[in-house]
Amino acid sequence: MKRFCKVVSVGLVSCALSLSALTSSADRSVKVLGWGAQSGPLKSFGVNSETALRSAVAEINAAGGVKLGDGSMAPIEVIGYEDSACKKDQNIAILRKTASTTDAIVGMGATCSGSCQAMFGVLQKKVGDSSDSGLQMPILADTCIRPGLAKISEWAFRNVPNEIAMYDALFAWLSQQHPDIKTFSGGTETDQGHSFITHTAVIVQAAIKHGFEWVGPAVPELGPKVKQGMKELQAAAKTQHWLMGDTNYTVQARKIKKQNPDMILVSSHPFSACGFLKEMKRQRVKPKLLVGLTSSASQETLNGCMKEAEGIIIPTGFAPITAEAQKANDIVGKAGGFLDLHSAAAWENAYLVKAAVEAAGITASSDSVDADRAKFRDALASITDSDGLIGPVSRDTATGEASKPYVYVQVVDGQWKVIHDPRG
Repeated sequence: MKRFCKVVSVGLVSCALSLSALTSSADRSVKVLGWGAQSGPLKSFGVNSETALRSAVAEINAAGGVKLGDGSMAPIEVIGYEDSACKKDQNIAILRKTASTTDAIVGMGATCSGSCQAMFGVLQKKVGDSSDSGLQMPILADTCIRPGLAKISEWAFRNVPNEIAMYDALFAWLSQQHPDIKTFSGGTETDQGHSFITHTAVIVQAAIKHGFEWVGPAVPELGPKVKQGMKELQAAAKTQHWLMGDTNYTVQARKIKKQNPDMILVSSHPFSACGFLKEMKRQRVKPKLLVGLTSSASQETLNGCMKEAEGIIIPTGFAPITAEAQKANDIVGKAGGFLDLHSAAAWENAYLVKAAVEAAGITASSDSVDADRAKFRDALASITDSDGLIGPVSRDTATGEASKPYVYVQVVDGQWKVIHDPRG
């Protein structure tokens, strides 16, 4: 395959091409199908990813669409956005149906890390392995964030931040900015893989690495390395954790209050994070600092507990700090959604689809679906750099993973405010 331009623009395209350019490919369109949680406690993530994806596709089509292999122009068509409800079997069923009954060249979305892990497992692991009967369907994920998932299959790609790097850098910065903070404790949801594993395998260890002392239940095995003491921590601290759908956090807040930590980790998604924060306020728990989960740096947290979340600090891969990010944020807002580190990735993914389609030279006809999917996968795998909404994104072609820029945000006077950009 010939090399092509490695830089992909995800900003808004200002020059509008004529309608005739879009229709010059007759009835052809580049079809994509998305899915994610659109019901249950994580409903907002799927809803916002769909809104961002459709909004970005509309911008691409308004600017002329995408160029096919024969030089003609065609629109991108989102042929559906399914509710996978963060259920593993449901995600797999949607993937199989998409691969076998539609002309979609790529599946987009998927909300929960556990669902992505299961879904990626039914894909062919190595491209071209005739002994592997796994599905040969490209998947471009925007939300499932657990580290390393894209390594499961060469047909799987993710545009998500690296939480290990984000929390390592955050606690290094906090140790310099807040030398008075010495101790910490906290809680998490035990029934949501992203929050539970990130808290017990990444966040706690990163805090210890940078000199903060864990004062929760004694866990001698805890240390500064990722996953060090993870299983022991999960067992020892289970009484100060909760479930995603819980509505009573009295016991957990009381236990952490008795530990009297300087800093409290609330490693939870917005619904239960707000429940726990409200209970802390009721019990007059007043730590010097609150640190949250990446997924809670969203409008949903402000909608649910603006006052109680005041002061919380979270690393995130999106904030409207560039002209492109602000424009995208405004467009998605007018469409009834909002951008955060997850839904912003869905916007960026639409432009990755455009770049890969134009590099692959696909046909976009009903009798070329399998060939188009393979060409698209190869082209997507070749993209090493792209322009993300807040800065350059690099991609590891060996693993399908992205390295994305991030900033630290804090709730200040009821609004998310960028308090530090590690890039200077």
